[in-house]
Amino acid sequence: MTYRIAGLRALLALILSLLMAGAPAHAAPAAPVRVAVVNTPHFSGLMSLLLAGFEQATGWRTELYGGSDVFERAKRGEADLVIAHLGKHGMDAFVIEGHGRWPRTVFANQSAIIGPPDDPAGVRGMTDAAAALKKIAASGSPFIANQLAGVSYLTELLLARGGRLDKGDWFVDEGVAKGQALRLASERHGYVIFGALPFLRVQARQRLDLTLLVTADPILQRIMASVVVDPAKHPGVNVDGATALQDYLMRPGTQAAIAAFRSPGSPMQLWWPASRHNQSPPDDE
Repeated sequence: MTYRIAGLRALLALILSLLMAGAPAHAAPAAPVRVAVVNTPHFSGLMSLLLAGFEQATGWRTELYGGSDVFERAKRGEADLVIAHLGKHGMDAFVIEGHGRWPRTVFANQSAIIGPPDDPAGVRGMTDAAAALKKIAASGSPFIANQLAGVSYLTELLLARGGRLDKGDWFVDEGVAKGQALRLASERHGYVIFGALPFLRVQARQRLDLTLLVTADPILQRIMASVVVDPAKHPGVNVDGATALQDYLMRPGTQAAIAAFRSPGSPMQLWWPASRHNQSPPDDE
């Protein structure tokens, strides 16, 4: 499996270089582009792949930081480009207060309905997450409420779409979140909603009796955006490099590479192009 992953990443890097072969070459600037990105694009390997393609296509060098404190880091003058979920706490204030320029959407990751490999509710491969949740309720299989803010909202939305499902005995709410919710689902032979990529990371360490079952519904996706740190507020920012990287991420060839990327642990597509959301729609839409 390790060799397959390494081979796939090498192939994707080759695809990126071929797609960008016509891009103009630049002399390598002295200052690197400092990129601060939230955890999932970092630990999945996606950002490393994209930055390698950017360096090869443009001559810029990059430095990558992954963590949850990306906006705080940028406010300290330690980042030139920030990438985070569009709804992440702090993004609105970061832009409104003049620390960053207007966000540009670049890609999306996703949550998933996760459950036992034998799937007693029979939801594997469904493309409607609300219908899948309704089927779990009808089967009487336990569904573990994951008390993570974004997941709680998504769960309530799916309950409403499923016909305002009653939270009966099947709906287990013990106030747990993240890894605790996954472990409880594994112990109860039940289902849970969680980020697909964070689940794969936990699964690689703990080998829970769970697997990804429902991923194809677009409602499970969460868009991420890039924000160039504003030099008017932070004079030392590498605005040219940050803007070049943001433009590179939105190129059709880069977006195609994002769609082709597969994270270790699953052959499923868990990353989705999102730069089209920055384009102006036709006048008749």
